[in-house]
Amino acid sequence: MASTPAIVVSGLSKSFGSLQALSEVSFAVPRGEIFAYLGPNGAGKSTTIRILAGLLQRDAGEVNICGADVAQNPVFVKERIGVVPDESNLYPELTCRRNLEYLGELYGLRRGARTLKAGDLLSRFDLADREHTPFGALSRGLKRRLTIAAALVHDPAVIFLDEPTSGLDVASARALRELIRTINRQGATVFLTTHNLYEAEDLSHRVLILIKGRVAAQGTPREIRQRVQGLNLLAATFSQEIDPMHLLQACPAVLRVSPQNGSWRLEVAETHAALEQILAFAGKADLRLKEINTVVASLEDAFLSFLEGHPPESEARP
Repeated sequence: MASTPAIVVSGLSKSFGSLQALSEVSFAVPRGEIFAYLGPNGAGKSTTIRILAGLLQRDAGEVNICGADVAQNPVFVKERIGVVPDESNLYPELTCRRNLEYLGELYGLRRGARTLKAGDLLSRFDLADREHTPFGALSRGLKRRLTIAAALVHDPAVIFLDEPTSGLDVASARALRELIRTINRQGATVFLTTHNLYEAEDLSHRVLILIKGRVAAQGTPREIRQRVQGLNLLAATFSQEIDPMHLLQACPAVLRVSPQNGSWRLEVAETHAALEQILAFAGKADLRLKEINTVVASLEDAFLSFLEGHPPESEARP
């Protein structure tokens, strides 16, 4: 018999005056998954997390975490979740160890237990040599590590991560992603929000895309990509700078142009026609086409496609 999902949301709706922040949002997160909750700014992601964490009342729908209704059993739920906000809520004047011990005290851990837990977390997050360093003196990357460690003081079953690698350098972001995988392997269900689509595709078992408070798509990253498998993409590199508007005007088969890593990402209506038109455009403009390749649609491509006009999932199905 399958275990109860870690999170079940059904028909969740929330308005702020005339603004409909969430409309009939439904999803389930199995225990032990990393679930990426994606959407542009203003999509309703933060509102969802606040409702799931018991910080905001819903207007309609059902929200269950670890088998309990969030509104009816708030203490039960809060004992089983950890929340890592995009901005840390730790005390800058307290040392790393003291921050962890203080949170353990708030969660009711006995002195010996919270001392052991703080030491274990400092070691697991490679912060043992910083235990006596004030939190405010840490680098941004180390602050993110300690903030995540703090959310694990009471061994939550579900952890909410809001933009965990935002503002970090490449090495720190990579190290933090590995920590997230480790937390998940050790049994925690991870609910992740991020604007880094590569990160979402790399980490998550399943993804939900939220647009204007509605579910646009949900499934595994592969399933999401397959939803837009008709999307034809090319990557083109020219020897000189080009004006993308001129390219669009000269090549009717090219629907959209965007820069990417020194080349141009082209969304096209039909690949063969687009290739002929691009070659003709390059010849007339006296440009040398250095390289052009077909591209497999990524999660980012799918996200942009949904953002630019695909109907919400509830309306897309007959």
